[in-house]
Amino acid sequence: MRRRLFPVLLAWSTALAGGVQTVRADETPMVAPSPPPRGRTRIAGARSVGPGEAASPRTSSGPAMSPGRAVHTALPPQANGPPEEERAGRSVDFQGRGGRSPALPLATPVPGRFEEPFARGAGAETSASPAPLSRAELESLALRNNPTIKAAEALVVQQEGLLRQLTRYPNPTAGWVQSTSSPRFQGATQGAFISQDIVTAGKLRVVGRAEKVEIEWRLWQLKAQIGRVLNDVRVRYYEVLGAQQALLTAADLERLASDDLSTVRQLLRAKQASRPDELQAEIHLSAVRASLQEARLRHQAAWRQLANLVGVPQLPPAVLPEDVEEGIPQFEWVESLHRLLAESPVVRAQAAQIREAELEVQLQKRLMIPNINVQVVIQRDYVKDFNQVSTLVSAPIPLWNRNRGNIINAQGTLRQQQQEYQRLQLALADQLAASFQQYQSARNQVEHLREILPRTRENVELTTQGFKQGQAGFDFLRVRDAEDLYHQTRRSYIDALTSLRKLAIEISGLELVGGLNPTEIGTALQATPGVPTGLGGVLLQFQQQQQTGLGGTLPGAIQSTVVGP
Repeated sequence: MRRRLFPVLLAWSTALAGGVQTVRADETPMVAPSPPPRGRTRIAGARSVGPGEAASPRTSSGPAMSPGRAVHTALPPQANGPPEEERAGRSVDFQGRGGRSPALPLATPVPGRFEEPFARGAGAETSASPAPLSRAELESLALRNNPTIKAAEALVVQQEGLLRQLTRYPNPTAGWVQSTSSPRFQGATQGAFISQDIVTAGKLRVVGRAEKVEIEWRLWQLKAQIGRVLNDVRVRYYEVLGAQQALLTAADLERLASDDLSTVRQLLRAKQASRPDELQAEIHLSAVRASLQEARLRHQAAWRQLANLVGVPQLPPAVLPEDVEEGIPQFEWVESLHRLLAESPVVRAQAAQIREAELEVQLQKRLMIPNINVQVVIQRDYVKDFNQVSTLVSAPIPLWNRNRGNIINAQGTLRQQQQEYQRLQLALADQLAASFQQYQSARNQVEHLREILPRTRENVELTTQGFKQGQAGFDFLRVRDAEDLYHQTRRSYIDALTSLRKLAIEISGLELVGGLNPTEIGTALQATPGVPTGLGGVLLQFQQQQQTGLGGTLPGAIQSTVVGP
């Protein structure tokens, strides 16, 4: 079973990664606790049908955005990608379709005090870090260690076991019989009998087809869970990258504030500055150092969340070689919507549920036709010395019970599943609309900040130069305000880039997020206006509904999703 399952898992995971990702076939999936089998009317036999053929999603890729850098970050050069490895199965592209955004180059860095600070800050923070980890390596770790994927695999194995069991023909019954007359000389017989139930109307075939559709449903659920895990790894990867850049920015600001204090003290000794200027510089440096500590804590928390999602919580922090500014895709609404509805594994899984409900209606109708019991008895009379063979054929008469209630129930379930299919499509389109609006807003914000960022840098250079030369109107407060404006703009730019990355992953990843949530709650949910959008906000809303007594009980803890960078 595992030999058949791993190629399927591998094919889906490589497609979701947008590149070559591999899952080692020698790994043994851990069977996690699973919910009880889904109920349905059974007969003395079984149920079964191979996974229905699903249209192979098309693959496409567009030109990557040209990278741009505003400052030197002293990060390792970007990896060329993971080494090519052997893989089996088909590849499905989960990246955004259509063209990618044109290059959005950053303005050329102002020479001088903006290059060395970032290099020194990066070295201070990363000199003792382990070797850099690429996104491909983290995704591979997640595929091997994330427990939700192994749990989804176990559910597939469980369903295949049910298929094997439920499609077996009923066992015959054998026994021994004896009869003794009184008085004894009139007869005394001994013998054996065998009884067999004959399943009629092709019920076993229908049951088998339904079970195979159920396996297909589980496989689509597994594919969806792989997508959630890989998308979440990418989201948290860029959160760590954003925190890494914010840490370098804070280290740069701390260095500038320290240089400013030294400059003020030199000017004070030369009678060109006042004691209040020195106090302002000391206060500013203290505040900047507190901000630097907050940036360290943000980076630490982002890394821990990434390690938890990967399934290796003890994973030590490492430098991530990619740049948060590189390769942001461009999306079109109509194309994104069509792709979502055509390729979403959630929608495909629901289509399998409809086919299963149709087979359930067929089964309930065929259950009106009774099975036949055939019994053969062979006896020998030892008193009168003769053998006797008796045959008994029996079947229940469908007079009072014609299974009408179960048929109506199955027909109602079919109608409900058909409406659920429509609801899923609408809910996914609703989620995409919210994500798309946020994506466009984040892109506009990134472009605006990228435009003004060079001006804030130039303002710092000119203001600092005027203050050192003692020009009129260029006091320390003006220098401090210019530096704060530049670094606030830089941090806002990093945060906007991180948000843009996360939203792009959500759109290109078919709205699949929640890599630590149980597979059972992966159904698309509609967002409510005024609450956090995206699937994370919807899950939060759903959790709140459960706490107020609406609906059923959630199967375990819901993974929290951070809203914003």
